[in-house]
Amino acid sequence: MKGYLITEYIKPSSLKLQDIPEPVAKGPDDVIIEVHSGGLNYFDILQVQGKYQIQPPFPWVPGTEFAGVIASSSPLPKGCPFKKGDRVFGAFQGVFAERMVCDWRLLQKIPDGMSFDEAASLTITWPTSYEALTGRAQLKPGEWVLVHAAAGGVGLVAVQIAKALGGKVIATAGSQDKLDVCKHYGAD
Repeated sequence: MKGYLITEYIKPSSLKLQDIPEPVAKGPDDVIIEVHSGGLNYFDILQVQGKYQIQPPFPWVPGTEFAGVIASSSPLPKGCPFKKGDRVFGAFQGVFAERMVCDWRLLQKIPDGMSFDEAASLTITWPTSYEALTGRAQLKPGEWVLVHAAAGGVGLVAVQIAKALGGKVIATAGSQDKLDVCKHYGAD
């Protein structure tokens, strides 16, 4: 199986795709996922460098946000509502490999019509922006929202959610190209 294995803290540019051991379901609620898509978040970059507050013991596979299918080789624990081949998404360490282990209770079924790439982005950046706009700001239609770093992962999602809620969005970004991306996704 191919993947990225962290055996010491390194620069992201030093990551090398390599042959790594197959994951093994060890916990009573573990399933094996065939990873079809994985999100890359800023904390993933910090984590491989040893600069993030959560550090798994070596060796470990980076990446947290994913979408895939329950592998044909997976056990199906008691109470697990999924079957082999079901399309699922979630967040758990070990995404940057062909297969990973995850507790089935942390998984959600991918809705019909949604791609693996879309589903893989749902567990970290989308909830962060959604909570900021609906829970904290309580954004109402017609209100203005200022989104700094709007071309980044969380910022771009904030632009889209704010627009979907009827907000008017002022976006800031570090270049005209990035501002063009923001406008493409709805920034005013």
